[in-house]
Amino acid sequence: MPQNIDDWKELVSGMNPPPQQGPVVTDALRRKFDIHNQRVGTIATRDTHSVRTAIRRAHFENDHSAYGSATCVILNGQPLSGKTHAALFCAFSETREIWSALPHEPDDPRHDRCIPWIYVEVPKLARGLSLLRAIWTFCGCPPLRASSSSADYLEAIRRLAPRIGLRGIIIDDGHGIGARQSKESRLLADILKGLITGLPATIVLVGTGFHESGVLQGSAGEQVRLRGACWIDIGQWALPKPGEVGDWERLGLGLTQRLMLPSPRGAVHLTKRRVLHRLVDGSQHRPGLAVIWAKRAASYAIWHDTDLDLDALNATHAGLPMGTE
Repeated sequence: MPQNIDDWKELVSGMNPPPQQGPVVTDALRRKFDIHNQRVGTIATRDTHSVRTAIRRAHFENDHSAYGSATCVILNGQPLSGKTHAALFCAFSETREIWSALPHEPDDPRHDRCIPWIYVEVPKLARGLSLLRAIWTFCGCPPLRASSSSADYLEAIRRLAPRIGLRGIIIDDGHGIGARQSKESRLLADILKGLITGLPATIVLVGTGFHESGVLQGSAGEQVRLRGACWIDIGQWALPKPGEVGDWERLGLGLTQRLMLPSPRGAVHLTKRRVLHRLVDGSQHRPGLAVIWAKRAASYAIWHDTDLDLDALNATHAGLPMGTE
């Protein structure tokens, strides 16, 4: 994941021009199409729309609050349900808009670097000030002194925020802080509360099992939960129904439009009902896993000169990361 601002320029640009199909399919051409498909980013869905709407609302409330920032967005869902991609989709889109309006490059050394969004992951065994250090490191800043406290980091980030044009911070894997209501989980909740109330930015907290997580229990955790502009349970989509166009049908259509095969005779059939039902069932109803699977099936179709269809899905199902946390 993009945990360094130097990685963002290419990701934000989203440049992934499709290669040209050819009458003769060589291994070099297959490789070009395989690489193109792997670089296909987030598919727009109801979840990405909901997250974007929630972030915009949180921005509005934070920008016009009588007492400064205090509203966050909480994204909860199963592993590989598409939480992180939805958050990054919105962050990349807003960053692209801000960067395109600049009169100079966002990393022009003659100006403060423009960093509208920060992305960090919370390690499962996160301790102490590791989250604050990760936020500070993302921006490429020199380390603070070893004796710095959480208050020192928060003050440093608060002072840095207007210079870099900070709009939001994505904190991923927020559930992975340790045992329920442990000392460390309470510390993380305190830090999250400090980030939400002390920074001119929208905090997007992403994780699994927040309903049970110790991070959102206790005094500080409860305040974090109640400050959510919107709590969104990602990936809870209804099963495809005959004659209806639902969330899964839209995902199948998005994948069909963006995944490509090198031969003009090759076809992508992810909108066909039998194929789509297999994609839903085989991914355990997890949109993020479905996208991973569809890309692997596309790779299979490319290298076996077949369509991207039910057979391609079945041939690649065994290698999926089922049950991945």
